[in-house]
Amino acid sequence: MRNKIPAVTFSVLAVFFCLSAQAADLNVKGYIAPASCSFTITNSVIDYGRIDPNTLSPTSYTKLGKKSTPYAIRCGSTAHAKIGVKVVDNRSGSRIAGLMTSQFGSSYRDNYNYGLGATAKGQKIGGYVVHLRNSVADGKPAYVITDEGYGGTWDPRSSEALGHTANISSWRTGAAFTPAQVNTVTGNLEVQAVINKTAELDLSNQVNLDGQATLELRYL
Repeated sequence: MRNKIPAVTFSVLAVFFCLSAQAADLNVKGYIAPASCSFTITNSVIDYGRIDPNTLSPTSYTKLGKKSTPYAIRCGSTAHAKIGVKVVDNRSGSRIAGLMTSQFGSSYRDNYNYGLGATAKGQKIGGYVVHLRNSVADGKPAYVITDEGYGGTWDPRSSEALGHTANISSWRTGAAFTPAQVNTVTGNLEVQAVINKTAELDLSNQVNLDGQATLELRYL
C-alpha cells in the first residue's frame, strides 16, 4: 500500500502539468466609440469692416446687418450619429444683460446673447446673436431643436437661434422633437451684431468689435 500512494500522487500532478502546458489565453477586445464627424465653418471670421459712428444711435442700441457663412458636419462615408453643437462665449464678461431680449423678443434670453468685447476703458461694445439657417440633413430639411440644460428635454427653436453655456442645439428631420441620426448636416451660420448706445462708448479712439465663440461638436 505504501508504494501506491506516491504513484497516485504523481499521477495527479502529471495531469495538472499536462493541462498547464496546453493552456492558451483568449482575449476579447474592441472599442465603443461614436462615429467620427468633422465640423467646418467656411469663413470663421465675420467682419463688419468700418462702421460709421454717424450711423449709430447715442440713446438706443443699433442693429447691424446680418452676415452668414456656410457650415458643414460630415460623419464619414456611411456613419450616422446623433450630434449637437455646444457653444462657449469667450467674451462672456462683455455681455450687456437683456440686450437681445430688447431687440429680438422675450425668447432671446442672455443664453442667446454673445459679448462683443470691451473698449480700453472697459465699456461694453455690444453683442450678437447666432442662428443656424437653411439646415439640411442627408438631403432632407432639418429643424433646430435645443436642450437648454435640462438633460435631454428638447424644445423647438423656430427662431433657429444658437445658444451658449448649458445649451446644446441639434436637428430633427421627423415629427418627433429628438435628435436625428445623420451622416451630413449643412446650412448657414448667421450672425447679427447689435452695438451699444454711443453715449456709453468712448469714440475718440477706434473701437474694435471683438466677439469670439467656440463651437463644439457633441455626440449625443
